[in-house]
Amino acid sequence: MGSEVPEKIEEQSTPPTQYNLSVQSHELDNDRVLLEINTNIPGTIELMAGLNLAGQAQDDTWIGTSERVRIIDGTAEVIFDVSELPSGEYEAEATFYPRWGFQDDKSRASGIAENLKDTHSLTLRGSGEPADIATKRNEGQKWVMENVVMGMEWNPSDWQSRFGDWVEFPVTTRNPDIIKNYYFEVIEMTLVVNTLNDEIVTWRMGREGL
Repeated sequence: MGSEVPEKIEEQSTPPTQYNLSVQSHELDNDRVLLEINTNIPGTIELMAGLNLAGQAQDDTWIGTSERVRIIDGTAEVIFDVSELPSGEYEAEATFYPRWGFQDDKSRASGIAENLKDTHSLTLRGSGEPADIATKRNEGQKWVMENVVMGMEWNPSDWQSRFGDWVEFPVTTRNPDIIKNYYFEVIEMTLVVNTLNDEIVTWRMGREGL
């Protein structure tokens, strides 16, 4: 009499839960944009949400707006003021970072180890200023702040080739025969120059000199 062979039971593995998030944008008016964020991550989390000008390189001066947003039980809304952002194509973005985003035991139990991200394209009118003009101004300001120091040689032709013509306005606290205020509109900065020594005295943001 043969022994009964037990039925082989195949072990079935349950696939891990797939967590995700999504972001949608809704333009309320020319000055405000609402981001609607949804996720199936349980519990309470925090993430970064915002608007970024499309096509920016890693080393560009960033144009956009963002803030940390708390999500409870999967849904959150946040409104951004875009009145000072230049017009152009943008990406609405929501990114969850597990390094700091878990806010309770329920969310930590999800075991998420990698960042989650979603984007949504939109067109903003914003301030009405074209994005390429704002980008050129920001990059010009960055160059001045990183490269110009007191006592640097003043070479008018170099500055004209880089930033175009300047507008001179009166000096009020120094000898006007020696010190000059040169305002460069394209970067919205003023260069203060000692014309006797052909040296740069300092730079100022906006139309503000000595």
